[in-house]
Amino acid sequence: MHTVMDALAELMKEQSYDYIIGITGFETVFCALMPVQQKWLRNLCKERFNDLVEIGSFVSFGISYYDSIIDTINVKKGGETDLDSWNLYGDEYSRLNEMLDTIASKLASRFDGISIPATLHGLAGKIENVTDYYGRTISHRAVAERAGLGWRGKNGLLINHRFGCAVRFASVAVTLPLDASEEVEYACGDCTACEDACTFIKHRVVLPDYRENCRRYIANLRKKGLKKDVCGKCIQACIRNGIHATSFELRAE
Repeated sequence: MHTVMDALAELMKEQSYDYIIGITGFETVFCALMPVQQKWLRNLCKERFNDLVEIGSFVSFGISYYDSIIDTINVKKGGETDLDSWNLYGDEYSRLNEMLDTIASKLASRFDGISIPATLHGLAGKIENVTDYYGRTISHRAVAERAGLGWRGKNGLLINHRFGCAVRFASVAVTLPLDASEEVEYACGDCTACEDACTFIKHRVVLPDYRENCRRYIANLRKKGLKKDVCGKCIQACIRNGIHATSFELRAE
């Protein structure tokens, strides 16, 4: 019988993308979540919640973008933003999420686990505030961070030593006492790449909630022709201009 890690690696290798995998304790993640997310997770797990807290684990896994996709973000053509190019990034964002959801569902089915969808689609322009997201899912970044897959950068994203923040994540909870991965130390240092690319991130300390500014910015781009609720400028800045740029190894398509 395959272990969880063996089975997940097998599922991930079916895709022509690079991937990362980590393990952490269910209770470790639960304690790190906001109260509204704890409530959501408790409701999702139902009668299995107590067993998960006692012996359960979270499996975190991510798929990395291709290198060429990063350069489709915020392209300028004739002094205007080329939304057709930017939409290629959005299309890939959705493709990776669909792959992750499929893999999570298969892994959960094989080990009687509970899968958490990779993301929430199409809500940026429909909700009134970014806080409306919080009670609808949990943070995959919180799971990945505690599973040793990277550190949380100044842009709020999980940064992996190999793939930077050009990674999409999903998570599966299993009622198994798996060996947890070691957490990674924060390593952004004095880097300001993401702050230089996004004034919301640069002024996050003084803004009531910079993520709400981000949501509104994306909603405005959607009105102009952006197809997905994504931006990616801070990802591009980290990958191309950050202090670890020469260490990142995104796969060529």
